[in-house]
Amino acid sequence: RRPWTEEDRPRVTLRRRRRDRFARAFPSRSARTLQRPRPFGFIPFPSSSVRASPTPRRDRTSTARTFGHATPRAGSTDTMRGALRPLATHALAARCLGRCPPRARLLAAMCSGAQQRQTRLRPTANGNGAPPPFRRDALPSLLPHGQFGQRRGHASRGDARTHVTGLSDPLPEDLLAWTDRPLVTHLKDGSKTRGAAGEVAERLAEQLTPSPANRIFCNRSLNMQHITAVGFDMDYTLAMYKPETFEVLAYTLTCEKLVNVYGYPREILQYEYDHEYMVRGLVVDKKRGNILKMDRHKYVKVARHGFRPMDAETRIKTYNATTSSGGVDRFDGSNYANVDTLFSLGETYLFCQLVELKEQLIERGREAGGLTEAETALTTKPFIDMYSEIRASVDLCHRDGSLKAAVASDPEKYIHRDDALVPMLKALRSAGKKVFLLTNSLWDFTNVVMNHLVHGASGEDKTAEWTELFDAVVTGSCKPGFFENERAAIFEVDVETSALKNTDDGAPMTPIGASAAASQADAFLATAGARAGEGKNDGVAMHAKAYQGGSYRHLHSMLGVSSGAQVLYVGDHIYGDILRSKKTLGWRTMLVVPELAHEMECLERAMEEDTLGKLRDLRRRRTALEDALQLAEFQMSVEKTMDDDAYDALVRDATEARLSHREELRRMHAEFHPIWGQMMKAGNQNSRFAHQLERYACLYTSHARNLLAYSPAKSYRGLSDAMPHDMDENV
Repeated sequence: RRPWTEEDRPRVTLRRRRRDRFARAFPSRSARTLQRPRPFGFIPFPSSSVRASPTPRRDRTSTARTFGHATPRAGSTDTMRGALRPLATHALAARCLGRCPPRARLLAAMCSGAQQRQTRLRPTANGNGAPPPFRRDALPSLLPHGQFGQRRGHASRGDARTHVTGLSDPLPEDLLAWTDRPLVTHLKDGSKTRGAAGEVAERLAEQLTPSPANRIFCNRSLNMQHITAVGFDMDYTLAMYKPETFEVLAYTLTCEKLVNVYGYPREILQYEYDHEYMVRGLVVDKKRGNILKMDRHKYVKVARHGFRPMDAETRIKTYNATTSSGGVDRFDGSNYANVDTLFSLGETYLFCQLVELKEQLIERGREAGGLTEAETALTTKPFIDMYSEIRASVDLCHRDGSLKAAVASDPEKYIHRDDALVPMLKALRSAGKKVFLLTNSLWDFTNVVMNHLVHGASGEDKTAEWTELFDAVVTGSCKPGFFENERAAIFEVDVETSALKNTDDGAPMTPIGASAAASQADAFLATAGARAGEGKNDGVAMHAKAYQGGSYRHLHSMLGVSSGAQVLYVGDHIYGDILRSKKTLGWRTMLVVPELAHEMECLERAMEEDTLGKLRDLRRRRTALEDALQLAEFQMSVEKTMDDDAYDALVRDATEARLSHREELRRMHAEFHPIWGQMMKAGNQNSRFAHQLERYACLYTSHARNLLAYSPAKSYRGLSDAMPHDMDENV
């Protein structure tokens, strides 16, 4: 071959891009091919009936020629898969396929997909072909061992689990810290070649890659070496509550407040809470009494009035048409509420129950009458007032201490213990990071929860020793106002008595008659003034272990940070924790999505059954038939080019293809949740929740403890963005 010149650079670069794209989509099982992590939600190409030469050669030229001449035909695929398997697994295939047409790449994908599904017949020891037993390690196991999405023996599909079901499962105990991972530090004797070094790099990458259950996914590249402070929310971030006990308790107390304070019918005291019904990412239409799920374009895909599904015509007319003013509904006014935290699931479920009760009472009063005073009042109450009173009752449960007192009496009943929490915090501090706790919970409840998480202590055994794990503790922060209100007052918390002390913008104040406090304040102010005169800001402006209230300005002073880009904040609330801190302060963010474990389990099952491949097949067929029908209708409007029988047959085929695709899509979504479907998808589009997650969260994971599986100095890198025209096949 001719020597390489500078003129070949564009062609070689394009070839490398094609090779890398193929390697990412279809990683070979050959030890010679660099293993890259498969994209989450990987969709294999569907199998089709293709026949190729039964005796392909393995040299470079015949490989490209064999792939190039394989043509689709009707018949069995066993011959083709058996013949092309060596080519699909060969490290040279990626380079050859970069120059082949999409049809050839489809053949290789089918071979690779056949290996992944482990369905091809293999010769046994006695020479007979028999289906091999299913091996779980032959697939990329997305199922966490014992974590939220544990299967519990899915022998039948009747044992359905939802996104919240797994929150009742115990936390996994097999999280391997990055410090415990073996490292390949040298090459074998005599192996100084480039190939041997590549094999060592592959083994090293395989050892350092956490299991899928412990993975942290990256939307925006983040270098942890540039992060000087890592902060955590507490509720549903460090502390994972058990929904079957904690949420049921909050639901029961809310019903009692509605009856005793707002005069609701006493029959709601008999209601029960199904903690598996609701999911995050929904929107409550408080004015109409509806629950909505929409895609990233704010197109409503699913709508229910209470628990009753709305038909497509009503849904489209109500939400997906222009408003009376000529605009479109933005779903962000006072008539709407976002279900963007796990605490909102119970109150949303109760709202649906009250909507159903109101409709039943109206029908009962119209037919028979005889309603009580409370029932009559409910029939005339607007839906938006019902939702407001539910929210007020929830707040009252927090203010009167009934909810907190129950949790404090038996934390083990309501909160999961996490043995990986303390090692994770210590690993971050040992790496030189400042670690802080920023929560809306007040000090008394924070002390109860953190004592249980760190020491397993409760009651009289509680101490303030857990604060030693943090460089700063801020309770009662009133997020998201914490990120905007610079003039908020901050109080010092006495960790022994839980009393609040006034401060002068964080500096201690001298109470009347307290000489010891006066000397302490004088010493503090002198030190702070000296440091300020030197132009240093290393966190000496605050001296106490815990504070309540304040703003980001006080926190930055505690941590000694000068820019929001130096802070990584981990939380579970897409608006209160992630969106506002990122948009206002430029903090780097990580969203905790406990439901992600269930999504990964369902995606794994869909890959095993090739559901995604079937959907892609149906989508292609539907698109092709609809395109043909639309073209025929246009041509016939100008000149009749098709007889009526052929046109009717085309209409029937297009209708059947559309209905088949819709039915298969509904069936797949029902595997995730029987009512709301896949949390990250709405139809074929990303859901509104997934869109917000992708836009505002730099990182996301199923649990904050997963930070322990990575080095505190890791560089997280996002995937390359892809638009429809970047894909080989636009389906």
